[in-house]
Amino acid sequence: MTKKTLILSIFVLIAGFTATGQEGNIKFTEYDLPNGLHVILYQDHSTPNVITSLMYHVGSKNEDPERTGFAHLFEHLMFEGSKHINRGDFFKIVSSNGGELNATTSFDRTYYYEFMPANQLELALWMEAERMLHANVDTIGVTTQKGVVIEERKQVVDNAPYGTWMEELNKRLFTVHPYRWHIIGSPEHIRNSSFEDVYNFYKTYYVPNNCVLVIAGDFEESTARELVQKYFGDIPAGTTPIVRPTVVEPPLGREVRDVVYDKIQLPAVFIGYRSPAMGTKDAYALDLLTSVLSSGKSARLKTNLDDKGLAMQTIALNMEFEHPGALYMVAIANAGKTAEEIENAMNIEMERLCRELVSEEEFQMVKAAKEFEVASELTSLFSVANKLAEGQTYFKDAGRINNQLENYSQLTREDLLNVAAKYLVKENRVVLYFLPEPQNN
Repeated sequence: MTKKTLILSIFVLIAGFTATGQEGNIKFTEYDLPNGLHVILYQDHSTPNVITSLMYHVGSKNEDPERTGFAHLFEHLMFEGSKHINRGDFFKIVSSNGGELNATTSFDRTYYYEFMPANQLELALWMEAERMLHANVDTIGVTTQKGVVIEERKQVVDNAPYGTWMEELNKRLFTVHPYRWHIIGSPEHIRNSSFEDVYNFYKTYYVPNNCVLVIAGDFEESTARELVQKYFGDIPAGTTPIVRPTVVEPPLGREVRDVVYDKIQLPAVFIGYRSPAMGTKDAYALDLLTSVLSSGKSARLKTNLDDKGLAMQTIALNMEFEHPGALYMVAIANAGKTAEEIENAMNIEMERLCRELVSEEEFQMVKAAKEFEVASELTSLFSVANKLAEGQTYFKDAGRINNQLENYSQLTREDLLNVAAKYLVKENRVVLYFLPEPQNN
């Protein structure tokens, strides 16, 4: 047995052992309130903490094409306070009681959570019920947060080197689907939206029948049920129809190429491929294939671009979207290298994946790494809460958390070859060169 084979065998053994110890052991209770709120309770008494999280099934894909950015705007607005919480006090109350909180917005959902000492569960539930029922969606808060969001876009998108890459790719990858615009949205749309536009978005989507509540950690179920009923039971269900996009993006059918000039010093290549929706067999296979390209010291992009001095940084991102979405490949050139050179090297790797099976060693390594990743997630209270919420939100099945590895263990090298030949082809992609702005003489 070679040294490399021995290391691989040990890695597989460790990952498999860890996964066996965790997979299938997440026991939880779930039920619905009459107002439609889906409640999931996961008890873990190994830590004196509790997470209260709410996942609203609304993201940027639910927005009006002429009013983009609302989902992300509400991520900010929901911290403005409420009828019984003074403006600006949301963070203060949580931190002064030993907790922390945050929120994130995606194309498909908006997620809020508080991580608190176990004895502060009631406080967290009261605060979340407060902003579900009567958040401070008023002219002061809306005006303030519009300004904050527009400034955020300037900092992280418009004025950041390569900051517009995802927006530039997506608006070419998608022609009719709402994934085509940036999650932060258009500054013009945000600026010109009326108070009524914003308030109607709140009353439509921030309702119990569009939400999954997960309580995870050190609590007693009977107590949690009483508190959920106390704070959420009387909140009325929403009555406005919720927009669920059903548009199907037509095949790209050809390679799309373009150049973006930016305030940068090094050229870069950004490639976007159309990819399958989350939860499909193809999505799991493409996830492993992305790891072959970009995970670990022996990843193909690293060894054939970074290590050879072509690129200073490379990455492949398999984004998990509720609808068919995108896989991104990024390479930033080293000084003196051109976009053409690094694209040629990237193309070689794509063509190899489309015509050759990945090696057995690569295959076992990425599967072992995925097993280790899943097992590690199941030891994290935050990850468990998030996975339970995602399973219910997207698939109406929180129990998916207990069979994640099955979706990967059944894959073969042939499956990876098939998805490469299906998705990682030129007629299914957009190629963008980001080049330094021309110097004015």
